[in-house]
Amino acid sequence: MENSDLYEKLRILLSEGENVIGLPKHEIVDRLLRNMYTEEEAKILTTSFEKVSTPTNLRTITKLSGIPREELKAILKDMHYKGKLFKLGPLYMLLPYLPGGFEVYFTVNRDDPERIKEVAKAHLELRKLGFSFELSSSDYSIYRVIPAIEPTEKLIDVGNELNVKYQVLPYEILRDYLSKAVPKLYAVVPCSCRTAAKLGGKPCKQTDENYCVATGILAKSIIDQQIGKEVTLDELMDVMEKAEKEGLVHESFNMQDTAIFVCNCCSCCCGFLNSVKDLNNYDSITKSNFEPKIDGEICTLCETCMEICPMEAIYHHWPHKKDLSDDMMLIRYDRCIGCGVCASNCPSDAITLEKVRDIVPIKGQAELMVKRSEAKTH
Repeated sequence: MENSDLYEKLRILLSEGENVIGLPKHEIVDRLLRNMYTEEEAKILTTSFEKVSTPTNLRTITKLSGIPREELKAILKDMHYKGKLFKLGPLYMLLPYLPGGFEVYFTVNRDDPERIKEVAKAHLELRKLGFSFELSSSDYSIYRVIPAIEPTEKLIDVGNELNVKYQVLPYEILRDYLSKAVPKLYAVVPCSCRTAAKLGGKPCKQTDENYCVATGILAKSIIDQQIGKEVTLDELMDVMEKAEKEGLVHESFNMQDTAIFVCNCCSCCCGFLNSVKDLNNYDSITKSNFEPKIDGEICTLCETCMEICPMEAIYHHWPHKKDLSDDMMLIRYDRCIGCGVCASNCPSDAITLEKVRDIVPIKGQAELMVKRSEAKTH
């Protein structure tokens, strides 16, 4: 097999399957794959893995690759260590590039420095090809926004006293959502998006700290590999609150059950938030069921909300009227994703969250994958 055919076969392998965001046939993708996988690794993957996200045992890989067992074990161990293969006990699994392979590769960040830097540069260049629009290739978005902690808790307190229209449900309350992880394990890990952005020469404008979170079986794997830091639920909530103060948005799979990860995202590096903000690509993410409301009687016009809003959805409406009564902060709800970061950071507590929708996500991951597959647009 010629070298060019090898990496084209790998591109197709990584692009096929349910809920896979396909890699386009382009020179940039070819460059990305050549740096991410050595020729030997690419041959093993294309000959031994029939499709992505399918666990495969060592015996099968040995037979199909033609590489002696002990030599192969060393190669696969190195690939797992560098985040190019996912390991489940004795089984190996090739993840699609997105979602899955990209996140693991850059979270681990253990490949040769020059190779991973070239992968990062190529990944950033993919946005210019319209790759971000592939995030909305289904009418059912894969990610949803989880509202900020403190303003949601305040809304629950109000709901206990008043007959509110919408009930705040467990999957909308971050602590409740995280507390149902199975098993109850949590780890704080490096953000793959920020790592890729930094390596690609475009470091995050929002934060230098790690805030992304793994739960359950993924947390166990990460802890075992010494990639992230294990934390308790209480410690994790402190991390989440700190992330909000940095202006980051809580995101997870668009389902009720606790996902194996929760991202704390910025709009400069996160593929999904960046896609929404810069390309007006709202189909790539589901807004929360909440919207912020500003109390003009309390607001001091300090502009903190405007400065920290990740979607630039808030602006200072300078007065037109003679009595200056229209001097106010206004929210563009067409741009607002309901993250509540503005409410978390308002120094005068002039912003509250109000539940304005009751969109109910799919129950679990299996149903989510089926729903997204059925709702595919191309």
